[in-house]
Amino acid sequence: MGMLVAAASPAAARDTLVHDQQEYTAAAKALAPGDRIVLANGEWRDFAVRFSGAGTQDKPITLTAETPGKVILTGASSLRMAGNWLVVSNLVFKDGHGTGEDLIAFRYDTRRWAENSRLTGVVVDGYGAPTAAKTDHWVSLYGQNNRVDHSQFFGKAHGGAMLVVVRASYGPSENHHRIDHNYFGPRPPLGENGGETIRIGTSQESQSDSFTVVEDNYFERCDGEVEIVSIKSGRNILRRNTVVESQGAFVMRHGHGNRIEDNVFFGNGVKRTGGIRVINKHQVVRNNYIEGVTGEGPYSAITLMNGVPNSPLNRYVQVEDALIERNSVIDANTVTLGNGADQELSLAPISTRFVGNLFVNQKRGDPFVAKSDIAGISFSGNVMSVTGPATLPIAMDRRAVTLERAANGLLYPTDPVLAKVGADRTLKPITREETGVSWYAKPAASPHPGSN
Repeated sequence: MGMLVAAASPAAARDTLVHDQQEYTAAAKALAPGDRIVLANGEWRDFAVRFSGAGTQDKPITLTAETPGKVILTGASSLRMAGNWLVVSNLVFKDGHGTGEDLIAFRYDTRRWAENSRLTGVVVDGYGAPTAAKTDHWVSLYGQNNRVDHSQFFGKAHGGAMLVVVRASYGPSENHHRIDHNYFGPRPPLGENGGETIRIGTSQESQSDSFTVVEDNYFERCDGEVEIVSIKSGRNILRRNTVVESQGAFVMRHGHGNRIEDNVFFGNGVKRTGGIRVINKHQVVRNNYIEGVTGEGPYSAITLMNGVPNSPLNRYVQVEDALIERNSVIDANTVTLGNGADQELSLAPISTRFVGNLFVNQKRGDPFVAKSDIAGISFSGNVMSVTGPATLPIAMDRRAVTLERAANGLLYPTDPVLAKVGADRTLKPITREETGVSWYAKPAASPHPGSN
């Protein structure tokens, strides 16, 4: 069957329905702004998609499915996109494996990458390498001003991050990517480094700023390794994400001036569930809600690491000038100060402030643990309600606190005097239904957050 081309005039944007790889290759040769290539419903096996062009903001070039969820890329399929103002949507990768280091890459090579482009409504369901030893990334963001949104990624059982921001020396360092409204679902623990859900940069380029925003995503049982999101660059923002029963933490691993704010963590008592780990300079952790996490050390509800003198890029820069402000930490095992302290990690946090935080443990005692000197950490306006004695000599307003669960599903003090302590009442956790796609089933849900 030949290609079906609809065009009102020679200059009009075209919709081209293609039925096989040969038709696709012909259609993809000369794409103009506003053109759309539509893949016919069915299984596309061993399809190495190459998609490039120069669209415009008003007329992007689009690759999409005839019917969302009915176009399945299988076998040794992959996708590479390069150019400007491109959109890829409504595809499913299932029952196969990529052949290179990237399943979906926002580049062709070191000279051609994507900018101002979008991956939306894409599903990657357990798309696995033939051997567990194989390592790849499901989505690799290159270039700048790109977006990954309303997509679903789950079932990654082999090494490599689900999504990486690659800050290569040949490309832009200020990325300004947006990663939003995605569902990141279950993956098993790898037992080693390299199992992040999202990684933004690497240690080599970590002293420059990426300006990537990760917002309004849902992370469920993301257990690959201790770093669920690993920030390895500067000036990134992680906000309004919901994290459920995930064995790890959001980690400011390298880079400075990052913000983690307005996120919600539900551990539901699951082992090794954590919150936020702080390393490096000028980091802000504000207005996060962390409930029922059980992790210790690097898996703690909040962790401040110790640093290494004259730290190499791949080690630990001393925590300096961090602000931990208005977070609610409820029924958490530990808050660890100076984690990792040893002969090498000898520098305790300095010029760091805990301001207006709420710590309530109705079932456990004082969560604070100090592994090193805490003289460089100040405390003001914090409230703690725990059973048993204080573990550290820190300034804390210790009082009985009664909590009630509000309409947003979060616990807040009933005493109006405490209205300005802990997470704000306007916080609205993103739900799993608000992320990913509506036309492809997500894995079975965890128990409703807050029910344990």
